[in-house]
Amino acid sequence: MRIRLNILSVLLFFSMLAWGQGPALSVEESNEQTGFNDTINRQAEDFVTVSLLVCEPYEVLYSSLGHAALRLQCPVYDLDYVFSYEGENVRAKMWTYLRGDLKMGMYAFPTEVFLAMYDQLGRGVTEYKINLSPEQEQQLWKRMDEMQTAGMTLPYDYFKRGCAKSVVMVIRQVVGPSGIHYAPWSKKYTDHTIRELVRDYITTAPWTEFFLYFMIGTEAEQPMSCEQKLIVPTDLVEVWQQATFDNGLPVLASEGKELVHGTWQPKRTVFTPFLLSLIVLLLAIGALCAKDAHSRAWRVAGDVVDSIVMTIVTGLGMLMTYLVCFSSLPCTSWNWLIIPFNVLPALAWFLRRYWAIPYAVILVVWCAVMIGMLLWGHVLVDWPHILLALAFAITLVRQKWIEKKQ
Repeated sequence: MRIRLNILSVLLFFSMLAWGQGPALSVEESNEQTGFNDTINRQAEDFVTVSLLVCEPYEVLYSSLGHAALRLQCPVYDLDYVFSYEGENVRAKMWTYLRGDLKMGMYAFPTEVFLAMYDQLGRGVTEYKINLSPEQEQQLWKRMDEMQTAGMTLPYDYFKRGCAKSVVMVIRQVVGPSGIHYAPWSKKYTDHTIRELVRDYITTAPWTEFFLYFMIGTEAEQPMSCEQKLIVPTDLVEVWQQATFDNGLPVLASEGKELVHGTWQPKRTVFTPFLLSLIVLLLAIGALCAKDAHSRAWRVAGDVVDSIVMTIVTGLGMLMTYLVCFSSLPCTSWNWLIIPFNVLPALAWFLRRYWAIPYAVILVVWCAVMIGMLLWGHVLVDWPHILLALAFAITLVRQKWIEKKQ
């Protein structure tokens, strides 16, 4: 049943893209095709309606925070489209994604097609009316048509051009730079970094959190305005319901309307990154404690543990080195994880007698600093990576002892 559902979801997704690639009939084009009709009140509040659609999170990394899109309707001409920033298929173009060469652009989907996709995935969709003026609503539709016509030409940038930020950007374009008046910002936005805001929403998905730390470098800790920190769709709803336009109306209607009922639940797994990292650390400690054992079985077991630690660290190090040094993927120019996870130990493994202990000391100091930051409340890296770095430091100490004994 799950396989059939996945196949149906994929087919429906590509059907959505096919719809999205076709031109969305705009209000202006409808006017041209039907002729100007003086009986139509184009200044009526319901001539064009604009809504924010907030979609629930999903299991894949790029959907872990949910999704935001804009729904535009013109009942007079029977137009109803969802305008959504979409990227090329990450799973089909994984290396393109890791290189930072993936493209994205604005798509226009018939609303029924868009909602059907999310319904098949079990992801809930809630609609919030945006209180724009009639002129602003029609200007927005024209702008969305222009962006949709441009196609998928923009570099994929989840950090600067994520779905929630894109919604803020396009609304700003029609209301002007001072058209939104925010309520006093809470400490959640004034004191927290992008990384910390994101982390609060993925604690129920430990593997997503684990790999997200590889995808988000120190750019996520750079100073930025509170509005620029609105990258989570539910945060956008929370803030915009307290914000107002120049006309005094709240940006969003206070109550949302459920369009799709969510049924998907995150998978619960016993084998979390923390548990597996803790097991690896305990094995490394055990191998170090048994370094003087005379039994050949203990020595072989210790070598196996060292190989396991080195395989994990080298694999993560290859990915981290590529992202930081070679990839153009946004927000990966520097990452604190490259200190324990890089390719240099593997490349210089046969010279470890010279650098094993100094590097182990660096790793211990790095872990102490990262733990201190965690306890202080400023998150730079997560516990599983710290535990793996400690396991690596212990493995280096054991290898140095073996070198001396030989």
